[in-house]
Amino acid sequence: MPTHVRHYVTGDAAALIDVFVRSVRGLGPRDYTAAQVEAWVSRIGGPERTHARCSDGRLVLVAVDAADRPLAFIDLEDDGHIDMLFCVPEAAGTGVADALYARLEEAARHRGTARLYTEASEAARRFFLRRDFKVLRRRDFELGGVAIHNYAMEKPLASPGPRREDGR
Repeated sequence: MPTHVRHYVTGDAAALIDVFVRSVRGLGPRDYTAAQVEAWVSRIGGPERTHARCSDGRLVLVAVDAADRPLAFIDLEDDGHIDMLFCVPEAAGTGVADALYARLEEAARHRGTARLYTEASEAARRFFLRRDFKVLRRRDFELGGVAIHNYAMEKPLASPGPRREDGR
């Protein structure tokens, strides 16, 4: 699935809502009950709220197909927090999320971010574990009166350190 990674643009808000909903409803049932999935989906607001969130200074990267339709997205807040990583079901496992994450980590390292951290769903936990994140703890909470869980995870980013005179 050929994709291109680009920055969020104003017109992406409604499409990112669609990616989120399709991702949670299409992939969530592998690890969560129907009630948990619907409680999770209810978290998303409308396009105005999504645009405001994606325009608040965080880095938002969007993987798009050849027609510039969003397939997945990821964000990075200034403090190293990854709040969102969602991918449409048909693009899951194709490397789209890998490409987004690689660009995000590169940007974080360039900014001098000391660590990345997130609250990951079951599927995202597996994804982040493959990228050297560590689980800090399971988080049990309620969304709309429905018990659900995710995982607090983090990955320290090694600073490049000073270069030696011989270039190493």
